[in-house]
Amino acid sequence: MALMTSKRVTHQRKNFEVFLSFKDEDTRLGFTGYLYQALDRNGIKTFVDDKLPRGENISKELLKIIENSMISIVVFSENYTFSTWCLDELVKIIECKKNDQMEVRPVFYNVYPSDVRNQKGKFGEALDKHQEKFKDNKKIQRWREALHDTANISGWHYNQCYPESHFIQDIVKEVSNARLNCLPLFVIKYPVGINSRVKAMLLDIESNDVHMVGIYGPSGIGKTTVTKAIFNRIYDRFEGFSYLENVRENSMTNDGIIKLQETLLFEILGDRNLKVDNKDRGINVIKKRLCCKRILLVIDDVDNLEQIENLLGESDWFAYGSKIIITTRDKQVLSSFGKHHSIHKVQELNNDEALELFSMYAFCRNEPKEGYWELADQFIHYGEGLPLVLKIMGADLCGRPKCEWKSALDQYKEIPNKEIQKKLKRSYDGLGETEQDIFLDTACFFKGLDKDYVVDILEGCNLYPVYGIQKLIDKCLIIVDQFNKLMMHGLIQQMGREIVRQESPKNLKKRSRIWCYEDAVSVLIEDEGSDEIQGIMLCSPEPIKKQFKIGFSKMKNLRLLIVRNVPIYGDFEYLPNALSLLDWSEYPSSFLPSSFCPQKIVALKMPQSNIRLDKLLKSLQSKTLKYMDFRSCEYVTKLPDLSMSTPNLKELVLCDCNNLVEVHQFVGSLDKLVVWDLKGCSELQLLPDCLMMKSLENFNVLYCSKLKKFPNIHPEMKSLKYLEMGETSIGVLPPSFGNLTRLKTILFGSYDHLLHLPRSIYELQHLSDLGLYGTVIFPKDFRYIFPSLIKLTLSFFEIRSEVDFILTSCCTRTLKYLYIYNSNVVTLPERIIDFTRLHTLHIEGCELLQNIPSLPQSITKVHALNCLSLDSQSSSELSNQFGEILGHPPQTESFSRFGGFKKTCRHIFQEYAFENVKFKKEDLNSDEDECNGLWLSSSDFSVLVTEFHKRETKYLNSDLEDTRCGYEIVAPGNIIPVLFEHQSGGSVSFWIGSEFHTLALCYAFGIPKRINYSYVCDVHISINGFKRELKAQLFEEMNIGHLWFYYIPRSSLQQLFKDLNLGSRNFVRVSCRISCWTSESTRLPPTIRRCGVRVICSCSRGQFWW
Repeated sequence: MALMTSKRVTHQRKNFEVFLSFKDEDTRLGFTGYLYQALDRNGIKTFVDDKLPRGENISKELLKIIENSMISIVVFSENYTFSTWCLDELVKIIECKKNDQMEVRPVFYNVYPSDVRNQKGKFGEALDKHQEKFKDNKKIQRWREALHDTANISGWHYNQCYPESHFIQDIVKEVSNARLNCLPLFVIKYPVGINSRVKAMLLDIESNDVHMVGIYGPSGIGKTTVTKAIFNRIYDRFEGFSYLENVRENSMTNDGIIKLQETLLFEILGDRNLKVDNKDRGINVIKKRLCCKRILLVIDDVDNLEQIENLLGESDWFAYGSKIIITTRDKQVLSSFGKHHSIHKVQELNNDEALELFSMYAFCRNEPKEGYWELADQFIHYGEGLPLVLKIMGADLCGRPKCEWKSALDQYKEIPNKEIQKKLKRSYDGLGETEQDIFLDTACFFKGLDKDYVVDILEGCNLYPVYGIQKLIDKCLIIVDQFNKLMMHGLIQQMGREIVRQESPKNLKKRSRIWCYEDAVSVLIEDEGSDEIQGIMLCSPEPIKKQFKIGFSKMKNLRLLIVRNVPIYGDFEYLPNALSLLDWSEYPSSFLPSSFCPQKIVALKMPQSNIRLDKLLKSLQSKTLKYMDFRSCEYVTKLPDLSMSTPNLKELVLCDCNNLVEVHQFVGSLDKLVVWDLKGCSELQLLPDCLMMKSLENFNVLYCSKLKKFPNIHPEMKSLKYLEMGETSIGVLPPSFGNLTRLKTILFGSYDHLLHLPRSIYELQHLSDLGLYGTVIFPKDFRYIFPSLIKLTLSFFEIRSEVDFILTSCCTRTLKYLYIYNSNVVTLPERIIDFTRLHTLHIEGCELLQNIPSLPQSITKVHALNCLSLDSQSSSELSNQFGEILGHPPQTESFSRFGGFKKTCRHIFQEYAFENVKFKKEDLNSDEDECNGLWLSSSDFSVLVTEFHKRETKYLNSDLEDTRCGYEIVAPGNIIPVLFEHQSGGSVSFWIGSEFHTLALCYAFGIPKRINYSYVCDVHISINGFKRELKAQLFEEMNIGHLWFYYIPRSSLQQLFKDLNLGSRNFVRVSCRISCWTSESTRLPPTIRRCGVRVICSCSRGQFWW
């Protein structure tokens, strides 16, 4: 007999695990006393009512205790029913059972169950006496029904034929089993970041239907941890629940599958005697026995559909409201779910969460110790948000000195931790042979490259990449980002490279792939390769002067060859014919080996080389070649006919070939070409007379300064989307230009030449991004409008009327982004308020700009940089517009326009009593020392800017829009408006109540006039000591002082501190510092003169500043 029945204790956590109901005089000093001691010894929290005063009526306190107990054991003894107290207890116990609040088990101690059920013998005699005493038939009937119902429950019967001690052990054993099955699961020692991830998934799980939830992600990301946390939150809402761990591992044999099935049945039904003979019968048993139950089932760690089907078959087997949660490393496993399902990917920890988790293991506190911050940041960077890795590293480093930390970091980077490698390698082990090759190629050579490019190369290697790459994506081994780049977690990449290293730890030439510079030099310089090598990359991390002579004669199976940043001398007699990719920067010879006849070559990239293109194409005839890159090749003077030698070419890059003069006419007929890049070919004069390239999508002749004529466009050339032709000598475009009807992006114009556009320019109805440089003249005697225009950029426009015409006549309400640089602009047209989708206005270097008119409600970002004529009053008016946009009505004239918003939300001060808060002096210090950052040379700062923009891409959506909520203004000025009542130097401190509020920030930067500065400003916010990065802002080429206003909505702060529970009074500190800067003119740093913060309350009547 098992303790657990078809119902579960639901809805609330219990204070007691067992409630003992018994007749005091019968069993307290005997059986019940021994049972209580045995339960207590086994750690089972048990209540006996020996300390509550007894009377005729049961106390309210005891009723609450019964409600807050998981299991009630009713000990029926000879005189049990003589106690009205016991009978009232029993009525309450049965009531809780019927409400699914309690499990009930009777013990028939030296009495017969039938006597209790039918109230015979002393049970009937006692009830008759109660009937005579109370004259209350309803109460007596409730007692009789409770006795009858309890006696019908399966329990334990003791009649002295069995040692009492053994009998008690049996009861304790079953109670213990039931107790263990009802306890919450242990989740993790430090649950950093768990709550926010659980909340996102609970929305689906809390629906009323039968719902399947798939949770996927790479090894070590925390799928099991998150699932356990979800399980603990909701398991007590179901009639039955089961958490099945390590299903993949336990499903490797039939016996393992049967054991999983039996575990599932036991955990939900509580019957250990229920056995199944084989897995197929087990499936039907699960269906039959569980079909009417509302259950919670977790199937943790599966990697194929059969493992799921062995346990649940179909989700509609279970009762309405059931939930099934499945975790996997393979997203494809979840694709066969029915219509009532949802899929969630577990995200990596952000930097703040990662630092906190790592610190908890390494320092036993939520941040690093003093002197360890920089080292901790390096380990955080290495871990890339994987909780498993951060935990292992932190625990390993705990208590170790700095010297060991540095040594450990170097070792981690070279040789991954065995425990980490083992966990991460599980997904790789489940791949087929071709998928493993694709994964290793990506890990060693292709991370960060365009997916379509990699697919083409791997197709040339017969690896079926269209299917294979999707398999890797499903298994979370790679991702494709919003720019179509193949990306991979750094530790997964290291895992792949370690697999290759383990192929032959001591002998390089026995490995399949070589990517390390030192290893590649060792193999190639002595021509020490072998047929095992399939790919090799010889790339120096820094330019070197030493020249090498290398050889490939022993690498006949080499598929992939990449050589960059390494000076090689001499001609080559041999290159492997198996090559699909030949990517060799600064190739030393002017020709390829005569024996080189590649049959599978897909990409030929030889930038900055001495190659002579005409000779090369005479010897290389290839229908498989799709990519050619000969940028910056000084011996390329003419582009010959490619239609016969490379008819399937998709991408042709010849940018910065400064001696290229002419392009063959037939090149204009390459119907497979998609990308043609001639940017910076300063001597180029002749293009084909007509372009009829059906597949061409991207054409670039930017900075081809001697190009005077643009080709005619064939009517069938409908694919072109992106055209850049700025800074050429083209003065007129042909009427056929209007045939480019699918064009989305254009950049044209020149600082030195007028460009007259044809009437057909208005045929470009799909144009969404228009960039105009210098002076471009539009036709004005025709219908003019670009109905799809989203982004407009004007640079170096001198004719003011042309600017007005473009803004008033060519733009529609679709415009979202308006950029104006160094142009003759005094004001913007009043019509700008009609651009109801405009959210970014960027004006830079327009020294005559005096006024910005009213802006539409949609605006979120305004930058007016280095606009010398735009004074502080204009900046204030601009800021005031933002206040109105955000719903803050203007104040009377006695207030400044920017600061004049009514404090209509008076209850705020009463609720939080902030007017009585006394700030400590140290809370309001200026932190001037934080403001001066690190000076960098212009070249180093340029590298930093590149990295900054890369980092910012993670905040962009598929339309390349910034997903961070916030309003921003940058404008000339140096005085922070009084509206920002919290003001100080580099940081501001204040208190908030129990809710997050919107924050408005303002910073005043000091810059000497006419000295150009570029710098990065970092803003951090901490609440009760928990620090988060709020914003990193890049300012480039600033030459006057300016104000930066930034508005952070409440929702953004909630997301930023999603795991922080606010108290009734919380200390907030907002800090700002210039982290790094550069200037060609001075070493005197830019300064943060002042910073201000204003808290904005959100209430039912709208938003108000206070």
